[in-house]
Amino acid sequence: MCVCFSIHHPQKIFVVPYTRIFICTVFAFLSGIPLAGMAHEGHEHGDSDASKESSAEFDPTAPTNKFQVNGKTYRWEHRPELGKQSKAMIDAAKGGLHNNADRDLLTGEIVTAVAKHGLVTLDPELKEWTLVEGQDPAFAAGMNAHGTDCFVLDGESYWAFASTNTQEVFVTKRGEVLAKLTQPKGDEFDNPTVNEYFKSGGRFTPCDVVFLPDAKRLVVVIGYAPGDFALSAELVDGQWKWNGPAWGGREGSGGMLNTGHGVQVATENGKEIVEIASRSHGRIFAFTPGGAQLRTPGAGKEYYIQLPKGSNPCNISSFGDSMFLPLLNALPTTNGSAPVLVMDNGKPSGALVPATYETLQLMQHMHGFCPVEIDGKLYGVVLSWRRASENSNGQPNDGQIAVFEAVQE
Repeated sequence: MCVCFSIHHPQKIFVVPYTRIFICTVFAFLSGIPLAGMAHEGHEHGDSDASKESSAEFDPTAPTNKFQVNGKTYRWEHRPELGKQSKAMIDAAKGGLHNNADRDLLTGEIVTAVAKHGLVTLDPELKEWTLVEGQDPAFAAGMNAHGTDCFVLDGESYWAFASTNTQEVFVTKRGEVLAKLTQPKGDEFDNPTVNEYFKSGGRFTPCDVVFLPDAKRLVVVIGYAPGDFALSAELVDGQWKWNGPAWGGREGSGGMLNTGHGVQVATENGKEIVEIASRSHGRIFAFTPGGAQLRTPGAGKEYYIQLPKGSNPCNISSFGDSMFLPLLNALPTTNGSAPVLVMDNGKPSGALVPATYETLQLMQHMHGFCPVEIDGKLYGVVLSWRRASENSNGQPNDGQIAVFEAVQE
């Protein structure tokens, strides 16, 4: 059964031809319909007392490793048997996964790049990571996948990466580099302020990238640069080039962003919108593909969503009404370890703290989260970033990847 489904859902996760399946599945998930993924084989969770936990008893930012959607409570179960990695990949990741991951919309694989190791994929069943054959040498040469987006254009799958290491945006077809977007010259955009910034030699450090299926353009955020802009790139005569809208800007310098670090495309009232996670002041902004600010879905009196105090989101991804935000640092209630914050319609609804699980104590700084729906089950692939300065000061933390399953209580 398909129904009219008006909440925003991210085109980054599933697009045509899977949209109808995705919408029906998400509706069933959010409505509490007992799909295979919300009850393990061999037993049912049913309406246990835990599932009736009231919002008054549930602290959404406490390290309980739970989240709520439409009155239902789900707990995160670590699935250590999933996401098997080679020793070489584990060793390379320890240096820090300054990364995000995304899902190939046609093959179902999870995609990311591990610096000094290479471009890797996790199979559609989430069982094992493998190196991509025939990939460009750049992926093993030190570039990161600080921002990752898989998209479909004209029926073909593409992978895009924003690399802060090399200050480039890569557009690839399964690791074959088709285009590199580098420092703009300052005559490409519709915004004179942005053009002048680049004409004057303004820094370009791409943090994240997303493809807009309707507008058919890429949007890149450069939160590590003083400009802090969102930039557009389009196919011009078969080549990806900087072109079209540009907006944003650093707060205090005429703009509203403060380290625009993550970006995703969503749908609201049938229209495509761009959502940006602004890390330093913990806000989620929404814009039209042309750069006009919109009220972020779920926002209160402000046009943006203000996250709990201390939140510094590195990336942004959504599944139905739930928005997942890997945070760089701990919240006051998460006992010194950084969580993945879960938001439901603009309000905190839960948190996943990987460091509270056995063998994952070194996952202290969250950088990436990829929600994955498989056969009615919701999973989260989590990536953490090691900060070497902390290790040298005797505070252990490593880059790691872990897989979790959301199970209804």
